[in-house]
Amino acid sequence: MSPTLRVRLVVGLLAVAAAGVVAGVVYATRQDPPQPTAQCKARPKPFLVPGVRSDKVDAVRTALARPAGQAARALQGLAQARPKDPVVQFNFATALFCAGYVADADAAYRQAKRAGRDTWYEIQSDVILHPQFFDRGYPIFEPQGRDPLLLQGVIRQRQGHQHAAERLYARAARLHPGSDEAQVAAAVGRFDMDDLSASFSRLGPLVRRFPKSQSVRYHLGLLLAWTGQRDQAVKEFRLARALDPGSELGRQASSFLRGLVQGGTKGSSR
Repeated sequence: MSPTLRVRLVVGLLAVAAAGVVAGVVYATRQDPPQPTAQCKARPKPFLVPGVRSDKVDAVRTALARPAGQAARALQGLAQARPKDPVVQFNFATALFCAGYVADADAAYRQAKRAGRDTWYEIQSDVILHPQFFDRGYPIFEPQGRDPLLLQGVIRQRQGHQHAAERLYARAARLHPGSDEAQVAAAVGRFDMDDLSASFSRLGPLVRRFPKSQSVRYHLGLLLAWTGQRDQAVKEFRLARALDPGSELGRQASSFLRGLVQGGTKGSSR
């Protein structure tokens, strides 16, 4: 994993926090450990997600008030004792990374992803673990109709509850098997950076089933752009725009195309 990219992602996450497993810590067991190289210029701040329960928030705050290496050592015991606490696991991972223990941080972020299932901790851990992909969480489904299940799913996605959204989208797909929007939403709701086939294996067949669906083309382009597949994303966005340039999805496809052409997938914006 690229330390430069990871630093950028971690710093971005900590800025979000300011605004709003158990890892095998190798350095703790060696007789004469090599000195790590610090990865963060600033002391990491706690990443605390409202609504996620933990009785160790104060302990996390106290630990991260120290330099990163000391914070990692202070949180190590908590991380071992609380493998299912995403607040502990994510902040332990950040302290490890900033202190320079990158491999141990990877393991800790993976534990945070598991412990933080259906919260921002899962999503942000996934983003940090995959710096080659887009760095703004998970792609959000863009409904054009007024199906209440799809609209509820979008709300849940925007709240960081990807699996709750997935269940809503899947229910809509079962109730409306002939709806291209419902089928696309069900595919988008399955997005996981560790398993891209979960979404793409559903979206691919929809291109053949709904060849004139702007939603299919747009969301396929969106997921391709999100995962660094620039050339194919450009193709799909152009097809989506051609189907109806004046629609909301047509305008958004044009916006993504400008970003992709000018700066690549990392530079695209909505």
